[in-house]
Amino acid sequence: MASRRSLAHLILALVGLLIAFSASSEEPSPHRIRNIPVVAEAVIVDPVDDPWLSEEGPAIARPVEVAREQVVAGWQDAPATPHARAAALLRTRLELGLGDLTAPAAVIAAEFSKEDPALFTALARDLAPGVPSFQIDHAIALWRSDDTGAAIAALGSAVWAVGVSLAVQLWLLENLALILLAVVLATSLGFMLLASIQVFPHAAHDLGDLMGGNMPAFARFAALSALVLAPLVFGEGLLGFVLVLFTLGFAYGKSRQRNALVMAAVLLVIGLHPLAQLASAVTQLLDRDPVVHSAMLVLAGSETAADVARLGEAFDDDLVASHALAYHARRHGLDEVSRERMNSVIARYPSDSVALANLGNVEKRRGNIDAAIDFYERAAAQDSSPTVLFDLSQAYASAFRMEEYDATLVRAQRVGDEEVAALSNLGDAELVADVAFPVSLLRDRLLTLALSQTTRPGAIAALVPGPLGETWHVTGGAFALIALLSMLFANTWDHASRCGRCGHRICTRCEETVWSDETCEDCHHLFQYPEATDPSLRMARLQALSERDGRYDKIWLALSLLIPGMAGFAARRPDFAIFGLILFSWVATWLAWPTGVFSDPMLMGSAAVLCFALPGLFAAFAYSAVVVVSLIVRKSR
Repeated sequence: MASRRSLAHLILALVGLLIAFSASSEEPSPHRIRNIPVVAEAVIVDPVDDPWLSEEGPAIARPVEVAREQVVAGWQDAPATPHARAAALLRTRLELGLGDLTAPAAVIAAEFSKEDPALFTALARDLAPGVPSFQIDHAIALWRSDDTGAAIAALGSAVWAVGVSLAVQLWLLENLALILLAVVLATSLGFMLLASIQVFPHAAHDLGDLMGGNMPAFARFAALSALVLAPLVFGEGLLGFVLVLFTLGFAYGKSRQRNALVMAAVLLVIGLHPLAQLASAVTQLLDRDPVVHSAMLVLAGSETAADVARLGEAFDDDLVASHALAYHARRHGLDEVSRERMNSVIARYPSDSVALANLGNVEKRRGNIDAAIDFYERAAAQDSSPTVLFDLSQAYASAFRMEEYDATLVRAQRVGDEEVAALSNLGDAELVADVAFPVSLLRDRLLTLALSQTTRPGAIAALVPGPLGETWHVTGGAFALIALLSMLFANTWDHASRCGRCGHRICTRCEETVWSDETCEDCHHLFQYPEATDPSLRMARLQALSERDGRYDKIWLALSLLIPGMAGFAARRPDFAIFGLILFSWVATWLAWPTGVFSDPMLMGSAAVLCFALPGLFAAFAYSAVVVVSLIVRKSR
């Protein structure tokens, strides 16, 4: 599954794996299942209506009596030294296919010796190889011990752990979706607001002329403000307000500003609809599928009696629940219960390689070598994993089929030499290892659930309560209609503007002569016909304009430094403005949530800081560069 993840996903994961911190969360290693019929579809349940959310569950629920938890037993029975406990739990993890033992790994990592930290971090990593933070701890320890090659290899293992860890993938998706949503909405709304502020005085002047040329300035501004706020009165919320701002900016803007406004409108539509839907879906996935939620708690070893009972109710119809309960029984030493549950899975899904392989282990441990070989061969035909092939080779050895033993062991080493070496190093000729829980079932189930959600997120619905925000077609169509009408009718009346040299308002209704919308009549004569002006008056005028330019340069400098995006407008480069807003929004989200919107110390710990620190620092430098370039462009005009 990890090989199909996007390159961008792994690059971001690599950023977060540059320093070591303790704490993570348990999750089993991934395992593919092939040729399995479609599993029971996720049942979307409103968390408020879920009867299993209480500790006891419904009245029909009965806590399952379980034997002593094997991890706890291994920890308590082993000598009270980190090495002995780590060795005992490593065997338990590999033999029972328990995935990551996060809690004991964290305890061992916390007891590391300053003289040899790499040894203790290696012990913790072996107990929880799928948890990135332990991998990073080990890589840093190796780096500090000057073992550069091993440190780089450990860092690669950490990247792989991120690529295959469902918990890390969910954490990254939740945080990135919400951060991108905040960046996209802040950028589009901020740009439209700044663009409309630039032309607001001109639009107010023109509106006053339409309503009556003798209106005072404050009345013109008040009339336009009322018009801008009118959509809020009619129940269109923030979107209606933004549509009016877009109308002002598009009607009065030049080609560059119109292009940038179209880009901002596209970003807003993306943010309000598909991106908001994605953020809502990924943050509520586990709450929407109680069976998957309980299964993940079982895999982490933190399930309650209600979780076990919920899975028991779904056992007959849900493959996820079936595998989770078999895993639960195996972890608690209920071999016969686990066997019955796996037989039930095989009865419904004869090609389930996980159940076939683990049933083979049951038969092997009971001495039924021929039956075990049959199960192993059927499992290997579905999925040639190193664990299945190793078990098959062990069964061949027990049956004295040495040629097949050698060939199968070589094949297993070719598929996964590290996994085979870890099992062989335990030094037990009778050892067979259970196959871990098939995490791909959870991943596929959550993906299907995420794609099936179509409800509008509550927060977005509150911002756009009216019909204009119901679908992306309607929202995008509203922006497109405004842009089309503006291009058709914006030039049917003369827009007021301002002289770029002296700031005098230019209006064909107020001036007898208008040379252009950027230069007033006085400045036109001053610079185009200098011989027709009195030299002393001309020098005084130029001096006054020079002093004004100096004051305005300071004002624009202050605005460019204090208000994101203003540097682009100062340079008359709206594209710089929108790009600067994107960068500043990313920096702002990084400063607001340095470890992510959802901080999970049990998963990534403080290592999550660098997941966002380097992108945030890059955005900060890039934003500074945009501001500097914009100011240079302004000075060169």
